[in-house]
Amino acid sequence: MIRHATKYDKTEIIQMMMEFRTEADFPEIMGIENEEYWNALLDSIIAGQGVVFLEEGKGLLMAMVLPTIWCNKTFVMHELAWYVRPQYRVTTTGFRLFSAYIKHAKQLKEQGRIKYFTMTKLDTSPSLKYEKHGFRKKDENWIQ
Repeated sequence: MIRHATKYDKTEIIQMMMEFRTEADFPEIMGIENEEYWNALLDSIIAGQGVVFLEEGKGLLMAMVLPTIWCNKTFVMHELAWYVRPQYRVTTTGFRLFSAYIKHAKQLKEQGRIKYFTMTKLDTSPSLKYEKHGFRKKDENWIQ
């Protein structure tokens, strides 16, 4: 069952994020350990600066609401991480997390709380037709 994470889920969220980091083939972030920061970040997100959708033991989708670079009163929700443990990738967990995020973000848009919302696609992410879900490609990020 997909649900909003609470402060009692922080240990599981941090564990899944460490698994995500290991699988993401992103050496620049390997070995960075700052549990104090993670706890503070999750406290902010859970308190309303974003959302973490969780299916216990299976996966999560985490997003944060931030002001745009154009105006401190115009907000955007950015997906930060979408992770499903390998043994659950052949199930509907990932899609249901994605759907919960879209539904929540659309509600925030309709309420005027955010202007738009984003999804990130890592180079290691499975192929998904984001356009089919109403997204349009706007940019790419490159790292060195």
